[in-house]
Amino acid sequence: MSVSDAAALTAALCVALSNLIAPAAIRHFGPVVFNCWRLSAALLALLLLTTLRGAWTMFSLADLAALVISSVVGIVIGDSAIYAAMQRLGPRRAAVLYATNAPFAATLGFLFLGEKLPTLKVVGIALVVVGVWIAIAYRENNSVGHWEEIRGRPIVGAAFGLTGGFSAALAAFIARPVMAAGVDPIAAASVRGAVGLLGLALLARLQGAPPVELAEARMLTRAALSGILGMAAGMTLVLFALAMRPTGIVTTLASTTPVLLLPLLLVSRKRPAPQAWFGAVLTVAGIAALADLF
Repeated sequence: MSVSDAAALTAALCVALSNLIAPAAIRHFGPVVFNCWRLSAALLALLLLTTLRGAWTMFSLADLAALVISSVVGIVIGDSAIYAAMQRLGPRRAAVLYATNAPFAATLGFLFLGEKLPTLKVVGIALVVVGVWIAIAYRENNSVGHWEEIRGRPIVGAAFGLTGGFSAALAAFIARPVMAAGVDPIAAASVRGAVGLLGLALLARLQGAPPVELAEARMLTRAALSGILGMAAGMTLVLFALAMRPTGIVTTLASTTPVLLLPLLLVSRKRPAPQAWFGAVLTVAGIAALADLF
């Protein structure tokens, strides 16, 4: 397994840990305001690291423009779309639709970046995607409740979910040439975080989100930890991996978060259904194919 593959998988683990921390804070602040808080914490950490390392001098105007567009597409549009899908279809169905980002990314890389993957890698991507879908569908026993109710027209929710998945893939596709040119991943993540925060703050204002006057320290801490793990560490690791590996492989490995959540759920005394573990086996087989472990 290469360093870049390990980085992409570590990014998925960071997002998994972030997802365990986040739900209470999301309910407390609401999704848009929560996203602003967590991006603020992530951005502070990234700016500090970038400044200490003196990596700002590596940017060109073209690199900066690409990272700005990548952030708008991936964070502002993509995150907003997937949250909209969650509100209409529930978290589980939305996660299944979002997992399409892996095949979308592989297709974009093949069509426009000339990233031709061997048959074994294509099979690996397929195994991971199917395994992740199964793991999501059967993640917890008896977990279907009011959170999973369909609200409004299902086709609208499905459109939002697919938009979220495609936006994530397109954001990685746009960032891939920049990272392959040698841009520092922490500096790149700082730019994406700053643009994303600005866009989400503007979106929150347009939506009329109420200001947070008395935010509980405990909830702010949750939001900050979620941001540092999921956005600062996770995004930086994905950008680092994109510097060395094809878009489809990196995106697929980074999308294994739902499978990595399964053993973490056991710690919280939630028992995934047996089918979820079958999905995990398929995902591990796919990872092995992608990471040249066969």
